Amino acid sequence: MLFWLVVAVGVLVLSFILTSIWQSTLRAQEAHHQSRVQLISQSAINVLRTQELILDVAAAELVRQDLVNATPEVLPFLDNIMEASPALAGFGMALPDGQLVKVTSTVDVSLMPNLLEQEESRDGFQRAMESDRLVVGRTYYLPAVGAWIIPARKAIRDASGQVIAVMSAGIRADGEKGVFGNNLHTGADDSVMIVREHDGYLQFMSSEGVTPDMYAHIQRTPEQREEDRQGLIAANDASLEELKVSPEPSIYYSHRDGDTFIGGAWYSPDYELWIVSESNIRSVWSTFLDRALVLLAVFVALFFLLFYLVRQIERAEKKRRSALMYQSRHDDLTSLLNRVGMIDQIQQLVNRDEGFGVVLLDIDNFRGINDRFGQEHGDKVLSEFARCLGELTSEQYGASRLGGDEFAVISRIREPEKLLAFCSDLLRGLARHMATGPLGLQLGASVGAAAFPDHGDSFNSVIRSAHLALYQAKRTRNDVCLYRNEFEAGYLRRVHIEQRLRGAIHQGRIFMAYQPQLDACGRVVGVEALARWDDEELGYVPPNEFVEVAESCGLMVELGNYVLGRSLSDFRTILDQARMPLELSVNISAMQFMQSGFAELVLSELQKHGVHPHYLTLEITETVFMAGFDQVIPVLEHLRREGISLSMDDFGTGYSSLSLLRKLPIDELKIDKNFVDNIIDDEPARNMVESIIAIGKNHRMRLVAEGVEEQAQFSTLVAMGCGRFQGYLFSRPVPASNVASVVRQCNDKAMPSA
Repeated sequence: MLFWLVVAVGVLVLSFILTSIWQSTLRAQEAHHQSRVQLISQSAINVLRTQELILDVAAAELVRQDLVNATPEVLPFLDNIMEASPALAGFGMALPDGQLVKVTSTVDVSLMPNLLEQEESRDGFQRAMESDRLVVGRTYYLPAVGAWIIPARKAIRDASGQVIAVMSAGIRADGEKGVFGNNLHTGADDSVMIVREHDGYLQFMSSEGVTPDMYAHIQRTPEQREEDRQGLIAANDASLEELKVSPEPSIYYSHRDGDTFIGGAWYSPDYELWIVSESNIRSVWSTFLDRALVLLAVFVALFFLLFYLVRQIERAEKKRRSALMYQSRHDDLTSLLNRVGMIDQIQQLVNRDEGFGVVLLDIDNFRGINDRFGQEHGDKVLSEFARCLGELTSEQYGASRLGGDEFAVISRIREPEKLLAFCSDLLRGLARHMATGPLGLQLGASVGAAAFPDHGDSFNSVIRSAHLALYQAKRTRNDVCLYRNEFEAGYLRRVHIEQRLRGAIHQGRIFMAYQPQLDACGRVVGVEALARWDDEELGYVPPNEFVEVAESCGLMVELGNYVLGRSLSDFRTILDQARMPLELSVNISAMQFMQSGFAELVLSELQKHGVHPHYLTLEITETVFMAGFDQVIPVLEHLRREGISLSMDDFGTGYSSLSLLRKLPIDELKIDKNFVDNIIDDEPARNMVESIIAIGKNHRMRLVAEGVEEQAQFSTLVAMGCGRFQGYLFSRPVPASNVASVVRQCNDKAMPSA
């Protein structure tokens, strides 16, 4: 196969070279005809202009000597004038009735016919009388001079413009030299011609075996002349009028009598003549074949000599190109397509206008795996995840790794409902394969999907739609989200929030609200600080919305530090107004814990606002430990030693909370609102709350139930042994200025302690 491939390539190369040779041979022949037409045209026009000048000189002399009369005579001074042009066979003056009266000595007047009565000269004579310029007549044999001549005639007019005589010269058309010689052609298939435009008569021809008596009577019919004109127009892509005024000869190809001819033609507007150089295409083929046969022989010889070497080089080059192409389109770690490969794949589908789905996957909390187990283990997780993804998507267009822990699948499914079902099955399949695989990981992922062309009619738009869907899925983690039009508005709002949030933090426009925490008797024992933002342009922005934006755009540390300082400042005022001991709970993000010197910052803020560390409780979630367990524990222990309490928020909603409890210095567990909402009617939820309370008591931790909104929930929780509560049943979050009055109202309603 390789041999025949090389042969095919060689044949193609040879064909290209032969084509080039053919084109160059053809161009050379065209250039030859153009050059010859230019040369002959210049010579012929010079001869005719010379004749016109001679006729003008002779006419002037005849008028000057008052010899324009009907007396037939030979004038010696005309012989003197004729000596200036050896091409002339003779010339003289004819009266308007066509009779020659004044001639050179070379003309036998007795044999001279009347120019108007002779068919060969009648038309040219009449045209000369109608024109102010030299007129070239039909070529014919003139017995009076014993030669074949090309007549050249020009009228003599009086002062009123009336023709008083016609000067007529005969240019030899049968000579062996000069522009009208019979040796202008270069071979049997070559010819030079001069043709009259208005009637198609052949004035002159130099060709193998052709004499004046053979061509003097040749006339192209109107149909033939029209065919010639159309061929000339088609070959030069120009109108006939443009070709007639062109200073350069025009190339043409003509088909007649079963042969093809190539030639060049130039038109003389002054004398209405076409000067043509033409040859049979056989001459071009002959030149081409001489060169082509030599090239073919050389090619065959070189082919056999170089074949083995070319084969080896081609094999090596093909192997190298294949390796480079694979590397450029595939990920080194997972062997899946990389971003470039995926882009090419999608672009091909878009170009073919084929429907498809784009599925983006992002591994949840992958950074925690790297931080906890190291980069090498993280690479193993990515490789295993890629292997599982490849197996589950083998029937699709393909899977790819875009970078980090982000993957993509190009699916054959384009219907939104079916695509959503496919993504859900894929997410469950990945979780199952990873759990039963060699690493035994409980791994979650967020999935965003978009369909082409429903969710984007171009490469960029469908990818953007898939990313927006992935962003929505990552908000809840381990979820599947299909693109919807409202995501676009959500994305733009997120960008707007990010822009406004920076200014709000710097200008102190984010304020704090405080929700009381009560004991089982109904007394207020503390407050939780909750950030609130009411923007001039955006209006009220929910905390979960602007906190999420802060986390994703790098403002979380700045926002968290602002909230801590603002809360401690407000709390100092609350203590002064309430005149009773209270505790302050402040939410701290994982990013704040990871910043260098966080513990020192907290202690500095406490000292700055005059708040004792025992009054402060920092609420954290398990993501703090996923971000960097070994780094966080020393910070927690340092804060706890200073008297600050630590609370685990949303306990029971994460998969690793129970395993962390024995290692963490935690003082308080907060029961998530989702469990509290269903504690009355949902037995599993009630059992979960009982388990959490039992765990808290066993570890000597305080228990706080969030989101208590009904008296039945409060009573049930009290009966279970929960010690603290917060929710709308007792109070909504209120500004710092209202906290003291809310505390007094709640304490006034409280039951007396046992």
